Amino acid sequence: MKLRITVEGQSYEVDVEVLPEGDEAEESEMEVPPSILQPPLLPDTRPEDRILRSPIAGVVVSLAAVPEQCVKQNDPVVIIEAMKMQTAIGAPVDGTIQEYHVAPGESVKPGQKLCTLA
Repeated sequence: MKLRITVEGQSYEVDVEVLPEGDEAEESEMEVPPSILQPPLLPDTRPEDRILRSPIAGVVVSLAAVPEQCVKQNDPVVIIEAMKMQTAIGAPVDGTIQEYHVAPGESVKPGQKLCTLA
């Protein structure tokens, strides 16, 4: 019987033999391809991933980083106040603050661009 299997996006056709119950299969050494043993590669960062957008409506209280500062993913970058609660908005990816598109005291809407990372 022929079957098609997919491993890491690559399709393979394999022959499969169905053995009668109780029939012991022969064990054989099989070489595992190196691509299976390596960890999967992470996808490249898309340009739109480097834009920090506001998840909520509110007022910018402060900027937690300065331009040219290196930040890690989820490091606080902008603090927004909404309904008397402050929320730290973290960097979407590792990078360097390229420029801010807002300033403290400005009102922001959901989805509004807050800053760009390089």
